[in-house]
Amino acid sequence: MPPPRRPSPAGPDPLPGLRSRGALLGLAIGDALGAPLRGRNLVAPPFPQLADGMRRHLSQGRMQSRLPPNPFEDPPAGSLDDSELEPAIVDMRKGQVTDETHMACCIAWSLRELKRYDAADVARRYRAWKPHAFDMTDTVREALEEMGSGLPALTAGRRLWLRHHRKVFSHGSLTRTAPIGVFFSGNEQARIQASLEDSALTHYDPRCQLACAALNAAIARAITGGASLEKTEIITAAKTGLSVGAATLARIAPDIVNETTSAKALLWEDLDTAQQPDPMLYGPELHLHRNLGHVRVAFRLAFWEFFHAPSAEAGLVDVVNRGADADAHGALTGALLGAFHGEEALPLEWRRMVLEAMNTVRGPLWNTYHPRHLLALVTD
Repeated sequence: MPPPRRPSPAGPDPLPGLRSRGALLGLAIGDALGAPLRGRNLVAPPFPQLADGMRRHLSQGRMQSRLPPNPFEDPPAGSLDDSELEPAIVDMRKGQVTDETHMACCIAWSLRELKRYDAADVARRYRAWKPHAFDMTDTVREALEEMGSGLPALTAGRRLWLRHHRKVFSHGSLTRTAPIGVFFSGNEQARIQASLEDSALTHYDPRCQLACAALNAAIARAITGGASLEKTEIITAAKTGLSVGAATLARIAPDIVNETTSAKALLWEDLDTAQQPDPMLYGPELHLHRNLGHVRVAFRLAFWEFFHAPSAEAGLVDVVNRGADADAHGALTGALLGAFHGEEALPLEWRRMVLEAMNTVRGPLWNTYHPRHLLALVTD
């Protein structure tokens, strides 16, 4: 009788890789899905009901698809729920990404090549991207110009924040930060430090810096949490990242400790509110369409979608169909949902559309700032 066969050794756990790729692809897909709907004052159902991608023509009593069958095409103009808040920036191809993904690529390239976060190198890459950017917020543009003013580049964000009386608190650093959460998923100290430093380059406000630390803590927990991971664990991880980030920032910048303490309390409140059926994002304090670019709107909305949407697809459809900063909200929400649900939860058609967009074009938008370069951060 032959001896019993030894069990074959288990291979590497595929979950961390799938979730890492999910976070990075989710960022790019959400960006691309939201780009055609950016700035639109869309009618969406009240929370907790999810938007289903259908464009409702209230006066005609009929509906037509807002996303399917091709979610990357511009929706038709002229309906009552389609008022423009700003003109389109440029004609875009199906699946093409914008500044959220481009700046995330800058981070990913630097992490891949240096194997660590180096703020000076990332700042150089942001400035190199500027001539090729067709979509850039005023805050980022001013920060990059400040970096070239002859004064120290690494403190440009702080100078900008002080110049504007400490009232620059948009979401630009939060929507690009996911590669840091992926790369440093197993190193809390390095992740927190990199999250704060990268945000401070352009968005110095403690609300921005701590939101990045909390998001990347959530992404890291999703990647390393195993098959039995619960959503409540992600919220707990975000709060831990928020606490550690606040303590770290207080040591780095003791002159803004009051602002840091306040920022921690506000973002903690956002995480708690995100778990409620109504995240209060159409209210007097925070409003999706009246507080365009607000970091707390984006942060609270992304965690609400994470906690309440039954799938990555449903969450992305809902978040972009609420309009406003749809590309930024889509990128942020996509990174969080993708990290938790994994790459395979993102529809194959969407993944292909984003990864194959621009494949007939040569130049920086393909060679340097294309989403496929994000995925190289996982395969390296």
